[in-house]
Amino acid sequence: MLRRTFFAFVAVAAALRRRLPGQSRAELIRLADQQLAATPFKSAEIMELGTEGLIGILEDPGSSEFAKAKACQRLAVVGDESAVPALASLLTDTRLSHYARTALEPIPGPAADRALRGALGSLDGNLLVGVINSIGFRRDPEALTALAQLRHGEDVDVAAAATWAIGRIRRP
Repeated sequence: MLRRTFFAFVAVAAALRRRLPGQSRAELIRLADQQLAATPFKSAEIMELGTEGLIGILEDPGSSEFAKAKACQRLAVVGDESAVPALASLLTDTRLSHYARTALEPIPGPAADRALRGALGSLDGNLLVGVINSIGFRRDPEALTALAQLRHGEDVDVAAAATWAIGRIRRP
């Protein structure tokens, strides 16, 4: 019951973001109920999957945002380099980018570093700040040149994140 109530609140919050001017409250509640009915309650099942199953969820266009977010959370624990391409494809998604970066940060090996560096040229604003922070957490020395260029850009938040990341990478 508690889980269903939680998802009802999530569904209402999602519906509120899509509310149109003049849309009635009854219509909003109907939309929230539809979303709640469509939301799979498979959190426990997703958290038991292996890397291949989780990648399948991320690559399936029919998977819900909830399922993709849960798959990213699980990949942060069990993920390996085979998950990097699927996670990298989510870096441009405004709602799932944080989950993808959280999964990429602990994956060992250079593939995750390359994916994060590759995203630097295609993002801006908060998504770019997030990727820069992930690069800083991973302490990727190959990103120093790109970060130095971003540090001198016009976006103050990006410049601050790049400065922080450079400092973290250069620290012993």
